[in-house]
This record gives sequence, structure tokens and C-alpha cells, in this order.
Amino acid sequence: MSYPTLYKADDPEILNGFVPTNNGLGTLTNIANAVVSEERQGAFTFSFTYYAPNDFDDDYEIQKVLFENLKKRAVVKVKVNDFDGEKLFRIDESQFDAIGEFKEITAIAIAQYDLAANSFVGVDKKSITPATALNEVLRAAVVPNKFTAWSDISITSNYKLDYKTVAEAIAGTEGSIIDTWRTELEWDDFTIRLWKNRGTNRGVRIAYAKNLVGLVETETGDVTTRIIPFARIDDGVGGEIELRLSETVIDAENVNETEIPLALPVDFSSEMQDAGYTTEDKLRTLAQAWFEKTGNNIPKISLEVDFVQLAKTEEYKEFAVLEQVALFDTVEVWHERYNKKIETRVNKYTYDPIDELYLTLELGDAKYSLSASSEMSARENAQLADKINGNYSFIEDAIKKATDLITGNSGGYVVLYPPSRPAEIMIMDTEDVTTSKDVLRINKSGIGFSSSGIDGPYETAWTLDGDFNAKFITAGTLRAIDIEGVTITGSTVQADLFSAQFVPKNGDPSPLRYKLDLAGAGMIFQAIQRSNARNYTETQLSESGIDFRFFNNGEIRTERSTSINDLGIETPSIANTGNIYLRSENEARVVDDSDFKIPGHDGSADSYVYRNIRAKGFIQHSTVERKQDFVKYEDTERIKAIDIVKSAGVFEYRLKDDLATNSFDKKIGMLAEMLPEHLKTDGKSIDMYAVVTNLWQYARENEEEKQQMRKEIDELKELVYSLA
Repeated sequence: MSYPTLYKADDPEILNGFVPTNNGLGTLTNIANAVVSEERQGAFTFSFTYYAPNDFDDDYEIQKVLFENLKKRAVVKVKVNDFDGEKLFRIDESQFDAIGEFKEITAIAIAQYDLAANSFVGVDKKSITPATALNEVLRAAVVPNKFTAWSDISITSNYKLDYKTVAEAIAGTEGSIIDTWRTELEWDDFTIRLWKNRGTNRGVRIAYAKNLVGLVETETGDVTTRIIPFARIDDGVGGEIELRLSETVIDAENVNETEIPLALPVDFSSEMQDAGYTTEDKLRTLAQAWFEKTGNNIPKISLEVDFVQLAKTEEYKEFAVLEQVALFDTVEVWHERYNKKIETRVNKYTYDPIDELYLTLELGDAKYSLSASSEMSARENAQLADKINGNYSFIEDAIKKATDLITGNSGGYVVLYPPSRPAEIMIMDTEDVTTSKDVLRINKSGIGFSSSGIDGPYETAWTLDGDFNAKFITAGTLRAIDIEGVTITGSTVQADLFSAQFVPKNGDPSPLRYKLDLAGAGMIFQAIQRSNARNYTETQLSESGIDFRFFNNGEIRTERSTSINDLGIETPSIANTGNIYLRSENEARVVDDSDFKIPGHDGSADSYVYRNIRAKGFIQHSTVERKQDFVKYEDTERIKAIDIVKSAGVFEYRLKDDLATNSFDKKIGMLAEMLPEHLKTDGKSIDMYAVVTNLWQYARENEEEKQQMRKEIDELKELVYSLA
């Protein structure tokens, strides 16, 4: 046997998004009629009866605490089935029967409960997965939460939704997660799992026969027993021809089971086109296989299994295997009437967590009707019906809960105090002022609401001296002279100057606080050190560009500041721990930009003043993989390298750019104008790689000439020796 555990709503582990590992308030042993119910894409609930303790019970004190704390928003951890272990449920209703001295409890899966009462302004994201979409919604929720999303679906889609509850964003509205990605839900405590296909096929097979106690069959959806096959295919010359059968229709083998055939036109154009078929015989072959392929001549079967009743029959042993399946699992059913194997899925179950066994199980396909669109396949039609009927039951539960609160169906007590000459009105959640928690109090000083009893504190109050205190205010137009200590969400602010300070709360480990100033000239955002307010980084956006500045003791550090403007990026240095990539269509040039800032200077290449590059080395990318059309230099018509070296002189000179800065140092080098075209660029710059390569070729030519001279010297030596 397995008993649930009760926790207070403010249990620290639960508040921090963890399944509690402690024993909570204790184990619920005075429990009866315990039923866990979970429905495919629907409500996940736990209901039970709990009896008040007797004075003579050995555990009276413990049971008294448990009974008193079985109230709204408390949390119960209970085993939900033999596969998924224990899950958390939050109590939604707690009704006390004073005559029978017991409470009727209804609890909802913690994620369904909490997210049905949490909303967001809007999420608009492009090309994201369902898990990313839901996590964006959870982060955008106006009530901070500890829930996260998980999915095994990697397909991306656009997701846009606004002014919905988080539960509606998951399911129950057009554009929801389920509507967009067709996911299958699992409510796993603080993780919402979005499966591509939840459940599995455990190899469970049963044979169905009518008139069996504890087994109820429901036929759903229209069937098709006669089709009109047709196809429109390309005639090969840009036109189209239509194919149909001379007999017009094809009948299913069970066409006579209904008083009239149920007919549907079926378009085989894509199948014919894909297979390259062009004849009536091929169309007939495809049509004859359609019923076997789709199974649309067989009604959709829903089976409801009552294990309690079924256990009383001799046939129970044949169905006991159903106790081995879970929600969304696939079960194979052999149907005697149709002499056909039908695959169906587990749609719903109820489970006794105390005795750890199934009470009921519902098997069946999603309900749909082919008449909704005469030319849709069965699969498309089922998905369409899911989409149209997307008002899942747990959303309806949330709507009902809100309606009950507003219309008073959740109960309430009105007290005039004192009875003789009343001076105030109290509207309470119990009839006793000493035990009530939720109190609306009205007297000559004002109106107040407390969730901690009549003694307060009254955190929401409107006093006659004009003060109004509230945690949350909804208004069409709010006019004020000053607004202090405020968080504004999803709003448009119109002002000549807007200034805001973002200061971390006490105990926040963040070393920074933030300041934002908005004015007509631009925006300034500062990240300020809490230990020294004169140390901060600043981002300024204005009409001239974007400036990133670093201040130390109130003084700007220019060597650590960067600007982006119409002249480009101005930064004293670029630091990186890995590679730095400079991408350009042509060249990267290092130039002095001082002239660019002078009016009338257009920054043309003719006016460039070049500056040095200093580095440990320069590496030329020169792989054979990037080159082609190879010809040895000596086989080309180019002038010999040795002749280039002889003709291009080396000079001593001063740079005009240096003279402008009163620098008179002399340099040595070559003149681009004296070099052949293949060693220079744009007629004014030297290609250093080509020059070095030319020197290499010169060395090779020189070496070849030296070898030739050695050979001639050796020949002369031999001649001299012979003459001697």
C-alpha cells in the first residue's frame, strides 16, 4: 500500500521548484475513496475523502494537524500509476462535512493549477522549438515561477501569442504550443514535457467481444464504405487531364453493413503523379487498396474498461494485461465483429494510489468526422478536429474556478460588528472571526483586505485620508503627479525625460546597480559598481552613434572606450583570447582617420595616410588548394628576377606624412613606380609577398648562374692542366 504525503503551500522546497524530499506534515492514513485521474491532453486530478481523527486514536495529534491543513493551496504528493511514480497536486477544493466529520478534497496537478492562474503580456519569437517557446512564456509570466519546459521535438516554428494565461499558451487556444507543434503533454511536477509521441507500444493485445461486464464499446466518427476515385495529372504538354473509373465508385467489403453506403470522393492525384501512373487501371489499383490502407470503413472504437466489474468475470484474465499500460500507450485490439486488428491508444485512466491498481481505463482514437472535409485524409481530419476542439478540460477547470470565486459559489460569511450598533462590516471565509483568514473589512476609516485574519496586516487598503495600497491595479487610464517605487510592465511611456534607477535588493549578490536616462537627444545606460559609484561602464545612444565608455573614479578611460559612428568603429584596441577575423570584400587598411573628420574630406583612397602594423609575424595564406593554372616563373614571359633586382634601386628618403608631424627620420625602401606590374598594386603599393617571391626567384636564378660558372671554371682548370 502507498499513502500520500501532505505539505504546506509554503514548503521551502516547493517554493524553489523542487519535489520535496522531506516528510512534510505527515502521511495521510485516514484516507478513503482515493482516485487519481489523468486524461490524454487533459485534466490531471487527485480526489479523496479524509476523516477527522478521534480523541482515542494513537496518532490523534498528528492527524489533527493533517486534518486542519487539508485546505486550499496545500500540496499532496501521491503515486499516480505504476510507471510515473509520485507527483505533486495542489488542493483546489476542501469541503467539510460537519455531520460525517470528513473532508472531500479535490486537487489538481501543480503545474496545471499554478499556470492556469498566471498570465503574460506577449511573446513573439521566430524559428524556435516548442520547449524554447514555452520557456519564453514562463519567463514572460507576470508571476515569477519555477516551471521549465522540455521537449524531444527539434522542429522550429514561429510563435506569437499575447494576453493569455500560461495554461492557454500551452493548450486551449489558437496558436498555442499544442496547436503549433502537435505535441503530447506530460505534467511532470515543475517540468512540462512536450513529447512528439508520448507513450509506447508494450506489446499488449486483447480480443474484444460484446456483452462483457465491465467493458463498454463506443463507436465514434463517420465511416466511408464507398469512394469516388479521381486524379488530375500532367498531360506532358503543359496541360492537365482528369482520370476516373468507368464504374465510377469502389466499395468496401463491408459496404452492406449500413442501410445506405457512406460515400466520399478521394483525390489520388499526388499518388498517381509520384508513381508516374497515367492509366485508369493504376487508379483502380490505388482505389482498391485505399480501405485497407486507411481503415476508414471501420468505425473508430472507444473501449471503457472497469477493472472492478471486469474482475468478477471469468474473462478477466484475458484483460489483466491492460494493467501493464500507461497513458498514451498503444494497445492492439482484435475486434470480432469486423474481423480486424485495430490499434488504439490509452486516452484516460483512474488509479487507486492506496491499493496501487487501476480502477478504469479508456482506450480509443481521437474523435473526428470525415464529413468535416470531404477531401481530407483521416489523419489530417483527426488533427483538424483536435485543433478545433482545443478547449482542453483543465482550461475549463480554471475558468470554472475563476467563475466560482467571482459569483460566490466558493462560500462566504458577512458579519456586522458589534451586533447592537454595528460600526463595521467584515466579509470572511469562515463564520468565526477567530478562525477566518481571508477578510474584507469596511469601517469609518476605510476599506481593507487581509489574507491573515481580522488583525491583518491589510496589505490592500483604501483609507479615507486618500491613501490606496494594493499589490496589483488594473486601470484604463492612470493619472498621477508622482509615481514612486514602481514596476511598469507592457506599457508605453511618453515623457520629455525619463530617468530610472535599478537597485538590487538587500542580500542580492550582484555587484552592480543600473541607471537608465532617456531624453530627446538619446539614451544613457550605466552599470555602476555598488562598492564605488564612481566606477561604472556607460552605453550612450545618440544621433552621432553609439559610445561604450569605461569610467574609473569618475574619469573616462579612453584606452578602454569604443565608439560606433558614421566614420566607422573607433576603439583603442581589440582584445581577444582566440583568433580575430577581419572580413572585407577587398582589403583591410590601417589609415590615420584625422583627415576624415575635417569638413570637405571625403575619405578617398588618394588622401589616405597609412600607419604601421606591428606584430610577431605575418602569415601568408598560400595553399595549393586555392590556386590553379601553374606555370614555372622561368617558363613565363616575365622579366627575369635578377634583372628586376638590377633595375629597381633602393633609396633613402623621408615620408611627407612624417614631415607634417615634425618627424625627420630617414627610411630606406623601393619605389613602386620602378617595379613591374606583377610586384605592385594600384600602381602605388608594393605587394610584399610578390616581392619576397621575386627575391626567392632571384636566389634560384643566382644559384643556377653560380652552378654554370662553377662548371665553366672546372672546364678551364682541365684545359690549363692539359696545356701544362
